[in-house]
Formats: sequence, C-alpha cells, structure tokens
Amino acid sequence: VPAVIFAVPNQETRSNDYEVSIPKLASLYLTHSWNGEVKGLDAFGDKIPPVAPVFFAFRIMVGVGVLMLLVSWWARWQLRGASALPQWTAKVLVLMTFSGWIAVLSGWYVTEIGRQPYLVTGVLTTAQAVTTLPSNMVLSTLLAYIALYIGLLAAYIWAVFYFFLCGYGYCDVVLCCARWL
Repeated sequence: VPAVIFAVPNQETRSNDYEVSIPKLASLYLTHSWNGEVKGLDAFGDKIPPVAPVFFAFRIMVGVGVLMLLVSWWARWQLRGASALPQWTAKVLVLMTFSGWIAVLSGWYVTEIGRQPYLVTGVLTTAQAVTTLPSNMVLSTLLAYIALYIGLLAAYIWAVFYFFLCGYGYCDVVLCCARWL
C-alpha cells in the first residue's frame, strides 16, 4: 500500500485524484512488511466517514507538528554558544505561537469526523446519541461555551504579549496594558 503524500480524495469514485505517493511505504509502517495488506475503506461498506476533511486535517496536523519540531530544533541550534536568539529567529518563534493550537484542533477534527457514523465504534452511532433537549437550550449552551473560549483566548493572547514585553523589561502590568491600548 502506498503512503499518500498528497491527493484530492474523490468520495464518489472511492479513489484519489492527482495522487503523489511513495509505493509500499504505508505497508511498511503499518504492517512492518513491504507486502503487508491494509484494509481499505471499501471493507467498511456504507459506513464511511467524509474522506476529504479527514485527509486534509490529518496532513495539517502532521505538517504543523513537524514544522513546530523543526523550528524548535532550529532555534535551539541558533542558541548554541549565544546569549540570545537572532531577531529573525525570535520573530519566527512568535509566528509559531498558535501552531500548537492549530495542530490540536486539526487532530480533534480528524478524531471527530473520522469516527463517523459512530460515537463508540460498533456500539453507539451519532444518530442514537442525539439529545432530546430543546434546540434553544442546546444553542444557549453552545453560545456560553463560545463566550468562555473567546475569553480564554483573549486572556492567553494578553499573557503572551505580557510575557513578551516582560522579556524587554516592561513588567509593570499597568504600563503593559497602557502600551497596547
């Protein structure tokens, strides 16, 4: 089975369009044999999750994870024998601030969409687990969670900027807040 590096999944034909792959590599890392057999989606009948979102979210998750690893190694290498990072390396690290969040969300997306139509594989489907609560209660709970996470995101961004400015000696909270407002 080839390891697909890039493709455009076609759900209707159950094949990949514009595929770039490495022959037999997936067989090697999934079965530890160059000629190993791996079950395809056809083996699961009609219970196939949406392929394209899972395919691309997985690649985003892995790509961002590898990028984080490479950037951290590069920054560590830049620090060897130096007391501080070069300014451009520090800027790259700042740009990577939300990369972990993106990787985690992509992984969550892979998990949630990839297991469809099941909540518990082979036991409980999503259709069986639908709530009996009125839609306005579900909506109000969703809005409360969204508000909470927006608040947490704002606090996180504030903390990142605060600690960034503390690195330059601006540790007074009032001064930090006044500088941004």
